[in-house]
Amino acid sequence: MAMSAMPGGLPGIMGIFAHPDDESFQFAGTLARATAQGHPAAIVCATRGEVGEIADPALATPETLGKVREGELIAACAAVGVHDVSFLDYVDAQLANANEHEAVGRIVYHLRRFRPAVVATFAANGGYGHPDHMAIHRLTLAAVAAAADLAQFPEQIADGFAPHRVRKVYYTAFARERMLAMANEARKQGQDFVPGGDAGTIPLEEMGTPQAEITTVVTLSDADFAAKQQSMRAHATQMPSDGPFAQATPEQLREYMGRETLVLAPPPISDNAYPTPEDDVFAGL
Repeated sequence: MAMSAMPGGLPGIMGIFAHPDDESFQFAGTLARATAQGHPAAIVCATRGEVGEIADPALATPETLGKVREGELIAACAAVGVHDVSFLDYVDAQLANANEHEAVGRIVYHLRRFRPAVVATFAANGGYGHPDHMAIHRLTLAAVAAAADLAQFPEQIADGFAPHRVRKVYYTAFARERMLAMANEARKQGQDFVPGGDAGTIPLEEMGTPQAEITTVVTLSDADFAAKQQSMRAHATQMPSDGPFAQATPEQLREYMGRETLVLAPPPISDNAYPTPEDDVFAGL
């Protein structure tokens, strides 16, 4: 278990996502950079992704997939120096049906336990309309507010987990323009690339985040990018050999995955109106 991001040390960072692998594709490089600099880091995952795809039948069965993906997430996080990994124990594809008070309380516990200065989660559209992604966005924002409130979940406070105010909240933001370019490139090569596959509930043209809304661009160093690739590869059950990432050249991967883009939430979600654009999620702290 990593050290809590307590006052006096470097500010900590926490990613709160729905499934194993959500953290790797858009955020692993940022985590790698943070841990290399000594920032405490943690991941909270709502489900174990037990109804996800199985890229190779040798890797898992429908019955074992949740346990396998739990191990994949732990390995993927270790690849970027994150060793504080927690699960909220919800069922994949059912997060939107969870009891909201209970789910918010579980997230609040981790916010008060780890005390991150920076939190990242999905955007409101869940990237491509995935119901679990949209649910974790809503639950995380509710938890960020509740974690700072002395009146919320007093039983946690009685157990020694004091209220905590997250300072900066980010939404992972794959640029819509880049997503459309990837889809066009895949079509040229005879591939059908639709982000999210069957889990997508919105048109391709509404997926991702418009470039103009992106506030934060983290350009990955070679070391950051290498760690990110190792993190992605750890999610072997979700990496089919005929998928766009497996088929891409190293140059294409660097072009599409070598920068991580985010949207800094304005106050009162974040605690201040930090100057943007920025290239560091810890800027201003």
